[in-house]
Amino acid sequence: MSPEPSAKTSTEIVIDTRCRYVAASGRRCRAFASRDTSRTSGYSAFCLPHAQMEQQFLDAKSVTKDLIGEMDDFRTNTAVTEVLGKLLKLVAENRIPLRNANAISYICQLLLSSHDGVRRETLLVGGEDYELRIIKESMDTMWGNDEDDEDDNEEAEVKSKEESEDEQEGEAEVENKPEAEPQPLPATRAEFDAQVAAAAKVLDGE
Repeated sequence: MSPEPSAKTSTEIVIDTRCRYVAASGRRCRAFASRDTSRTSGYSAFCLPHAQMEQQFLDAKSVTKDLIGEMDDFRTNTAVTEVLGKLLKLVAENRIPLRNANAISYICQLLLSSHDGVRRETLLVGGEDYELRIIKESMDTMWGNDEDDEDDNEEAEVKSKEESEDEQEGEAEVENKPEAEPQPLPATRAEFDAQVAAAAKVLDGE
């Protein structure tokens, strides 16, 4: 009689090396999981493409902050161009999916094409000064206004200094201006009566 097989005394550990990504249809990815030495199994949960998708999802908030930041007004070409420049950097760093990048680029194109109409409406409502204010506020939001504040303070100091110098020059001119000599009094009563009569004619408009 042949001996019975001995029972297993240890549990076999089966390492699943397939990617764990499951599509919306319920179909699991057939690719192998990528290597990850930080894990005990030595494998990541996803293949390389799906691992990148997961990382992009986790970095969505940071990507939004890097792409838009505090900007919420896109009525200027400068603002939209700034977003496109940041988008190019994010795509080059592989931090945003190309599908999302294409959608954002298309929206930026629509914004740029609508700026002519927005500019005409802005000029009709508020004039050129209002349009310039919108542009300045947009640039201050993108690049900060610390340098602008310093420039404004310097201009204010120069203007104040010039005004102070003009006031001092004006006061000096008044002090140095010779006083007008008083007209001599009429020597006779007849001359006095003649001056009074001339003044009366001037007042009457003759």
